[in-house]
Amino acid sequence: MSLEKILHKIQSQINDLAPTLELFIDETIQPSVESCETLQDQLIKLQENIAVYKYKKINNEISPSFNIHAKVSETPVVIEKIPELQTEKTPEPIEEKVQEKIEIADIKTEVLETENKTFSPISIGINDKFRFINELFKQNGSEYGIALEQLNSLKSWNDTEVYLNSLKNLYNWNETNDVVKYFFSIAKKRYN
Repeated sequence: MSLEKILHKIQSQINDLAPTLELFIDETIQPSVESCETLQDQLIKLQENIAVYKYKKINNEISPSFNIHAKVSETPVVIEKIPELQTEKTPEPIEEKVQEKIEIADIKTEVLETENKTFSPISIGINDKFRFINELFKQNGSEYGIALEQLNSLKSWNDTEVYLNSLKNLYNWNETNDVVKYFFSIAKKRYN
């Protein structure tokens, strides 16, 4: 059953509960045993639906700001093309062309090696973990877990640095803070 259906059912039960509750609010009326049983049954059913709603809500929501993490990790990188100057070109010597092709091949090889390289996950001790959760992630362990998972999935220091800077902005970290510097340094060790 979807969250909306459960919520609608809870709202309907609360509306049905109102007339029975009025029997207990009015001081001039003493509710009967039957009214007590009716109220009790309605409350039990309401409580069951609230428990189901709560369970589904907890299991459907990873974190209140998970969407922020998802958006941060999906920020596009914009590469602008630099316009070429229109000048008369003199033919380049063959040696320069060969050297240029060698340099391009080296760059492509380096990029491929970086893309195919597997990095070990960031290793953080238990004391540092709690320090980071408390001081950097506003005492939210699930936010810390999501951030660490994102950091471990990144393939280059540039991407990691972009993500860390977005976390810094998101949580208003002070870059001169020793804990922030230490967190950045642990993330950077992964690529050394």
